[in-house]
Amino acid sequence: MGKKLMIAYDIQSSDSQKASTQKLIAALCEERFPQALLIDGPKGIGKKKLAMQIMQALMCTHPEKRPCGNCFGCKLALTPGASENWLIPLTTEETNKKTAIEISSKSKAETRESITVSYIEKIFQNPYDINYLASGAIINVELIRSLNARFSLKENAVRCVIIPEAEKMNIQAANAFLKTLEEVPKNTYFILTTISRDLLLATIRSRCSAIRLEHLENDELKKEFFNATQKEISPDVLGFALGSLGRALFFDELEETLTPVALNMITDSFQKNFSNIIFQLQDTFLKSQKDSAGLETILIFLDVLNFILTDITRYQSGVNLRMPIVSSKLSKEILEQMTPPLIQNALLKVQDTAKKIADKITSPQIALTALAIRLFDGER
Repeated sequence: MGKKLMIAYDIQSSDSQKASTQKLIAALCEERFPQALLIDGPKGIGKKKLAMQIMQALMCTHPEKRPCGNCFGCKLALTPGASENWLIPLTTEETNKKTAIEISSKSKAETRESITVSYIEKIFQNPYDINYLASGAIINVELIRSLNARFSLKENAVRCVIIPEAEKMNIQAANAFLKTLEEVPKNTYFILTTISRDLLLATIRSRCSAIRLEHLENDELKKEFFNATQKEISPDVLGFALGSLGRALFFDELEETLTPVALNMITDSFQKNFSNIIFQLQDTFLKSQKDSAGLETILIFLDVLNFILTDITRYQSGVNLRMPIVSSKLSKEILEQMTPPLIQNALLKVQDTAKKIADKITSPQIALTALAIRLFDGER
């Protein structure tokens, strides 16, 4: 009997992430790839891009090199319309839409599948996108039941399901999905991505093999940013990105809008010109606060505020600034008169505000107005 031919697997990654991808390639080559894989790491570093490459490699049928890009399995993996290969978090309203089998074939009504496909298309267009989902999107038990029901339609071919932002599973969905993981159907693979595995049930984590993707080094990020935008990355965007191409791309679009407001908020709040900054906040953010893009923009704004405040401390300590262009625009009075305790208290207030907005504890309008007034309360 002839020796079995070893299949070569080609999964691309940056040098910073190569150690993780090499483990996956070894598992594929040795035919010991886990049926449930968990990929964790910060937002926008390429978890979904890696998951898509793995899906294509698993579904490929080429006898020598995978993914080949030409077989039926590869083409199916590369088709955004193949919504059965994805479990996308949806809002309650989106989940409650009728499914394709519940409406007439001639109907042009929006379905749960069509909404899912629209999100998958966004991922295909930019797998680093950190703002593609609607605000309030979750994975609820209905989506898990729908996923399990589709297994009965499966044939003998390999099937792969990507679950991005798996931390958005609510407790009922997580328990339902756990039952699926306890007995994964033959030839079926799940790939979950998350910003932190600690946000998932311990019982789900225990049934998944896990890898962590690291952030990109600055040289890698500069290269990837240029490939995506055909322009050089600015020093402020590079500093703000923290090695995440997704953060870099999102902030690059918002930089000219957010940085002047952040500077004005620090200056006006320090000088107690509250009406100026409150009006500017309303004009910039609060009219679109119910929109998902608006909410994500507010959270990024608070992050920018955090970075600039930290840069004041770095300036006072003689350390290089992380956002050198915008931070250098602060007045000398601000840079020299702010005490370390005042800055530390301000940073805690910014972080607390971001958490309240992200957790929907309070409205952005109330939270930002309160922050503008309270930012520099305390020791002067």
